[in-house]
Amino acid sequence: MFAIALGMSTVEKITVAISASIFIIAFTWVSIKGDLRKLANELIEDNENNQDN
Repeated sequence: MFAIALGMSTVEKITVAISASIFIIAFTWVSIKGDLRKLANELIEDNENNQDN
């Protein structure tokens, strides 16, 4: 959207769109990976606590 507002050429618009998409995908992946790691650690901890009892 910024590319259109700034009057960029088609190639520049595509480049901006691809860059933004890669950034969003990477940020989402890192967020999901961190959440999964947190959940996995909690499950491991719970499993260890259950075996002790």
